[in-house]
Amino acid sequence: MKDTLLYFSDGTASSDDDAFVAKASDFISMAIGSATTVVLTFRAGTGAAGIDTATLTLDTLAAGASTQGFKNACKVVAGLLNGSKEKLYIVADQLNGVFVSPFHTTCVAAMA
Repeated sequence: MKDTLLYFSDGTASSDDDAFVAKASDFISMAIGSATTVVLTFRAGTGAAGIDTATLTLDTLAAGASTQGFKNACKVVAGLLNGSKEKLYIVADQLNGVFVSPFHTTCVAAMA
């Protein structure tokens, strides 16, 4: 099956749950995690139970700040999810300092 692939890696990449590749078709949701983070949730890979999450940093989402931050981040993620099939997008690679804008600085990757 052809699918868009999204790569997430945190700053350590020293254990078995510090990085993962998710298929766009496994995307479940995107939610505000805190005043400066969003959480992307995916069904775990074949043979695994649970979910994989990527917590990504972006500019403030705090009350009183512009509400455009989350909306713009959603647009970026939607564009990636609907991107070219059979292509790998590096969404967040903290170890190597590579991020798709508007995300920056940190990524916490957690696998099921």
